[in-house]
Amino acid sequence: MQPSFYIKAFSCNDPGSSDQVLVFSLKKASIIKIPKELFRALQNNNLPDDKAEILFRLGMAVQDREAEKREMLSFFDRLNSNDPELHITAVLNLDCNFACTYCYEANTKGEHYMSPQTADRLIDFIRENFTREKTGLRIDFYGGEPLLSMDMIRRISTAANKLARDNGAQCRLVLVTNGSLLTRRRAEELAGLGVERARITIDGPAETHNRSRPFKNQAESFDVIINNIRRAYDLIKIGIGGNFEKHNYKKFPALLDYMQKTGLGPDKIGPVKFDPVMSPPQGDPVVPEYYGGCASLSESWIREAEAFLREEIMKRGYATQKIRPVTCMVDIKDSWVVHYDGTLYKCPAFIGKPEFAAGSLKDGIRDYGKTYRTRYWENWQCAECEYLPLCFGGCRYMSYVRDGRIDAPDCRKDYLAACLETLVKQDAKYMRKKRPDHADGKNPVA
Repeated sequence: MQPSFYIKAFSCNDPGSSDQVLVFSLKKASIIKIPKELFRALQNNNLPDDKAEILFRLGMAVQDREAEKREMLSFFDRLNSNDPELHITAVLNLDCNFACTYCYEANTKGEHYMSPQTADRLIDFIRENFTREKTGLRIDFYGGEPLLSMDMIRRISTAANKLARDNGAQCRLVLVTNGSLLTRRRAEELAGLGVERARITIDGPAETHNRSRPFKNQAESFDVIINNIRRAYDLIKIGIGGNFEKHNYKKFPALLDYMQKTGLGPDKIGPVKFDPVMSPPQGDPVVPEYYGGCASLSESWIREAEAFLREEIMKRGYATQKIRPVTCMVDIKDSWVVHYDGTLYKCPAFIGKPEFAAGSLKDGIRDYGKTYRTRYWENWQCAECEYLPLCFGGCRYMSYVRDGRIDAPDCRKDYLAACLETLVKQDAKYMRKKRPDHADGKNPVA
């Protein structure tokens, strides 16, 4: 057995663990704490048989490292050949009742709504692409503010549920919303339609949130959203997102404390994840007075902010996203964004940019390989990078923001080299509270 090309080992800081290392598999997202002696045996291709079996199963030991690297380049081929789900992001409108200071859709916003005819074409598109081997259909209702289009949610949900039933498959409906219109009565209706989850954006505590996400008339929105969540969480699973900036991210833990204080603890709220505001693309202005955001995850403050916020989320008991291989929807064959006008895209960040259209509901799917630079990690630098499973060329939209094009990968090697140890140790620390680990390697941390 050889050590996997895609593993990292970190020192253990726990009391009594000076003779142990924490090993993380980048391709399987598994973590285990083992004696240094065992790790040296792995490095020297001299593992005992019983330990070799465990480490092979966790993706930390392999028969052939060069074969492993070739296999990683076919990751999405295997994923797409076995993908059981058709995933649709339905952009129901470009209207909104908020005036967010950093909104990247600001230059396209307006009273643009999906028509009943387009919704029916969307159902036909789902019917055509929801093949018999699919066991799941997922639709994310997106905007603008999707709850301004309740008629379309009703129309699409009813038809999608019937299609799934007829296929003997599961239908999952998800809502991405600002939360201001998610009243108890509306949550009851949505639950009846089969909407099972909602992701609500809250940008920190009241003062911070109200500054960046007011209503159009500049009225404060924080209390409205919190009160709606209190009345709806037992009907729909609610997760929290949020957008931070360099000057305000340290205020976000106050939101978590407020939520816990007011009864919205980890037992009531689903995953929590905060992300940095991105700068507008070059030559693509958003709100004229906004000049913040980031153009790269390699900015040092981003690394510090993400590690800080992740720790604050996890130590309060809230769930958050684990470190795991990335699966950008651009590379997922059966994952589509359907714009309100019926245009097809492969990423919601590119909606409204005609050069990134991947077809339409009316005319069908076009070849989008060159447009989106699919498989652009297939170059020698990426192929020889140990961080490939957590990057796969990075974010195309981030490249577009920074360079105005997506000709080259958005390399995240520097970012991952700087922050991975901290993130892995966070996962190990908080998973340990749920599942005991053993120094002999018989029970992985995660």
